[in-house]
Amino acid sequence: MESAMNRQPTLSSKRNGVSLIEAIACVAIVGTLATSMVGMMRGSARVTAISQGNEGAAAEGRQALRFLSEQIREMTSSGLSIVSIGNRDIRVDDGLNLRRIRFEIRRASDGVDRSLVMVDPLLGETVCLGNSVRDFDMNEIIVTGRRVGIAMTLQLQTTSDRAGELRPDQDSAEMTTVVCLSPQL
Repeated sequence: MESAMNRQPTLSSKRNGVSLIEAIACVAIVGTLATSMVGMMRGSARVTAISQGNEGAAAEGRQALRFLSEQIREMTSSGLSIVSIGNRDIRVDDGLNLRRIRFEIRRASDGVDRSLVMVDPLLGETVCLGNSVRDFDMNEIIVTGRRVGIAMTLQLQTTSDRAGELRPDQDSAEMTTVVCLSPQL
């Protein structure tokens, strides 16, 4: 009996589990691998978006023109009549008052970035597109003496900090869209 008690524990009886150091090392390795994989996936998604044309000046321009088109359609469908269209303004009549909605290109405080801002005296200011506007223009479309639509042209140039991420053909764009107006009686 005495010999069983004095026996030295074997190596297998000392190691019944994982030490704290081993657990910390494992968590650190898994965390490092997960972080690098997430970074690779984000970079891959960005490269895919750029190559498919979902990034860059043209994509920003499409989004801005879609927003402006929706705003103009909403004006006309809510009962406002478009009285006149200038290069960068629309005069609307709500039945009681005339108001002028202006589209301004504003320089940022850095003097480089230029934003397109819609200024409505009733609803305030809305930034339609930030940082890359070179020019914006609107023209009315008249057919047989009636105003049937608005043609909007937007010229964009991405900022120099973003241009390095894009293909050369995606750092500038010029696009035009037409908004058809509902008949005004």
